[in-house]
Amino acid sequence: MRRAPAEIGLHAAPSLIDVDRPLRLVHVGSDDAVGTRPAARMFVAEDGGPLRTIVGNAPSHWTGEEHSTKTGLSNPYDGATEHALIVESELRADVLTYRTQAFRLQLMVGTTVQQWICDHLRQIRIPGGYLIEAIECKPDLSYIGQPAERQRMLAVKRVIEGMGWKFRLICEKDVRGGSERQLNFGRIYARETAHVTPEAMTAFERLLSKSPVTTFKTLREALSPERVTGEAMAQALICQGRVSVDLDRLLFDGSPVRLLPVISFTPKIWF
Repeated sequence: MRRAPAEIGLHAAPSLIDVDRPLRLVHVGSDDAVGTRPAARMFVAEDGGPLRTIVGNAPSHWTGEEHSTKTGLSNPYDGATEHALIVESELRADVLTYRTQAFRLQLMVGTTVQQWICDHLRQIRIPGGYLIEAIECKPDLSYIGQPAERQRMLAVKRVIEGMGWKFRLICEKDVRGGSERQLNFGRIYARETAHVTPEAMTAFERLLSKSPVTTFKTLREALSPERVTGEAMAQALICQGRVSVDLDRLLFDGSPVRLLPVISFTPKIWF
């Protein structure tokens, strides 16, 4: 993997990370940056895309890219945990938007300058607003077994949370969960690109106007009299954020589902 050739630098100010003095992002060289002392420096790709892309034909582990129906972007991933998190963000209705390899953070860790690349950045709907999560993906906790790596993660956490975001360290087992969750991931995500006809969307909106809570069977039958077609369109609507389901319980005809209106929001994870 490599960094995009062109980057734009931003930095957080002021220099002290204090809950009473939240950090903010300012462009280097701008009027807002005059007189500030950076707590960290953030680099983003000049074209607004992922900071790193998949290159080469002999990666040492699982790498690739996944298209997102929810965001319209292609998201590179580096490892199984990052891939599973892409699927989770695609299927979770409360995830408004997300991106991978969004930025590189340059910060002081102890007495040395170190780097951290945000594996997954997402904006989540919460009561009364939204939350931004900046996520580090690890195969398991042994990858932070060394004191130096734990110190680096703590330093990153301080900067991220100083900006009012939430820092999370996620391992593969935390995303994949149990067998029912894994089956849902595979079955629903496989229907991500299924075409939902205008007639089916009209039926969906009609069902939503009656009650937002229904069963998966009622939903698929409203979308199409053909079982496989209706199921595929219902699963595609999950990927589009229009249907909320419990991903930890196997999705079947009797499963409760919640139908959601189109949500208007302002993306806050592009710089």
